[in-house]
Amino acid sequence: NASADVVPRPEAGPTPPHCVEMRVVMATEMSHEPFHAFAFDGVLGLGLDSLAIAPEFSFFHMMTGQQSLEQPSFGVFLADTDDEESEISFGGISEDKVKGELAWAPVVLPDHGHWQVQITRMRIGDTIVDFCEDGQCRAVIDTGTSLLVVPSGLADELQTTLEDSLVDPDASVPQRDGDVDCRMATGLPIHFEINGVTITLEPGDYSRPSSKWEDDSEVPEEEQQEDGGEESPETPGSAEEEQKEHTEDDAAEEGSQQEQDGGAMKTCRPTMMPLDLPEPLGPKLFIMGEPVLRKYYTVYNWKELRIGFALAAHSEAPEPAKAAEAAPAEEAAQAAGRRRPLLL
Repeated sequence: NASADVVPRPEAGPTPPHCVEMRVVMATEMSHEPFHAFAFDGVLGLGLDSLAIAPEFSFFHMMTGQQSLEQPSFGVFLADTDDEESEISFGGISEDKVKGELAWAPVVLPDHGHWQVQITRMRIGDTIVDFCEDGQCRAVIDTGTSLLVVPSGLADELQTTLEDSLVDPDASVPQRDGDVDCRMATGLPIHFEINGVTITLEPGDYSRPSSKWEDDSEVPEEEQQEDGGEESPETPGSAEEEQKEHTEDDAAEEGSQQEQDGGAMKTCRPTMMPLDLPEPLGPKLFIMGEPVLRKYYTVYNWKELRIGFALAAHSEAPEPAKAAEAAPAEEAAQAAGRRRPLLL
């Protein structure tokens, strides 16, 4: 819970160049739970206008109206390692974070305020999933969700199918942060066909380490706090609140890597969150959170209401040459008369 006060707007002159005038909600008091565990200072809402209290509260609506952006869009890059930095690019994209050309899909049902696309077909490996063959499946692309969220009517079947095919990496593969490196796991991929764009998640994208005691007893749940949206439990952005139910449980296979203390073994397990929403958003709504957003650089075009997807350009370690290339790139952009996007 949080409370906020209305602060009168001070008398001021014209808005300075490169600034945007807008309205914000500021919390003046916050409860210990859950805010004590949050590392961020605020929530920057980038949903469509209908999710805002009023147009003046919509950040990108106000930015596109008051600033001369090269493009009425913003791009999102999520880091995959501690050696990278996540960023949002306003007014364009960071070309060094993108592999190949962007493929675009139109936003559907924009009046609901979400960056939502139509899933025309879903496949697990080469097998078509009948669940989406009626044309009712859609997906919200959401930076506030930590997992791949799937409709509850499909969740159990999908979990079982993926788990049966999942094979942990060989014991010779180095661990990652003390756990089995699930990026190297093998199994069936998930394919989402979206208006000619195919989004593919491999086992390394959708699985995470999970614990099992050697005596097959259930692993006690541990509180895990994740950044996410602040919508109500019935809207995209809240699915990660129940994530702890799916991250430490009793699925394991023989040959899994074993922890040194407590007799617990680590194994890779598909990590998804079931969601049951009524119409009009549900009941066949997916939410594509971090597993998709780490693999794909996504671009959100505000004016044309479409989303662009391209593989994200990740690096395992910082490349010193990047810094040397930055200054000439900046000069070239200015010489060409282009405005470089604003990066956060």
